Amino acid sequence: MRLANISSMILHSVFIGLVFKGSEKKIARYPPVMMVRLATPPAVKGTAKPASVETSKKTSTKKIEKTERSKEKPRMTEVNKRKKPERKKKTPRPEAEIKQESVADKTDESENKGLPEGVELGSEFGSARLDVAGFDSPYYLNVLFSKIRNRWDNPYEGIDTIRCTIYFAVDRKGRIIDSAIENSSGLSAYDYAALRAVLAAKPPPLPNQFGSEELGIHLQFRYLPYN
Repeated sequence: MRLANISSMILHSVFIGLVFKGSEKKIARYPPVMMVRLATPPAVKGTAKPASVETSKKTSTKKIEKTERSKEKPRMTEVNKRKKPERKKKTPRPEAEIKQESVADKTDESENKGLPEGVELGSEFGSARLDVAGFDSPYYLNVLFSKIRNRWDNPYEGIDTIRCTIYFAVDRKGRIIDSAIENSSGLSAYDYAALRAVLAAKPPPLPNQFGSEELGIHLQFRYLPYN
């Protein structure tokens, strides 16, 4: 009995020892862990920044600019749609000028009533009026006015229309026996140039069928500016 008990105890102790050895082999042992903190090195003069950081910044700024431009474009198109091209307004002429021109045309027509039909004044003369009624020779007046027109030397070239009236009288032999500046234009050079043209014209003798000894004529010189 004692032998059996001793042998069983030996066997049990050997078995337990084998079990503990197997468990020790299965457990893995890890090396000790070391805690390390990384510190950024100090900046050194003359060293360039990494290219990756610069490229990332450039791409980010480009994206921001594109988004801002895309936002601005629709606003600008809306503003351009609202804006309409301005039409040039025609400046109306003052009523005073229109009235003055109409009155001047009427006075010219009324002053030309004493002339016979067929008399041509041209652009140099605004109107002509005779002192006597019944002078029926348009040919004589046309010859006389053409001679005055050939002697006329206009000293004025401005932007305003001006007029002056010269009175002169012709006797039967064609001599000028009287002359004067009846209505001045406001420019003495223009007035005296018109008077010289009349005096230098040398009118022809009066027609034989005309009964009076002289013929008084009121001739208006007119300057029209070029448009």
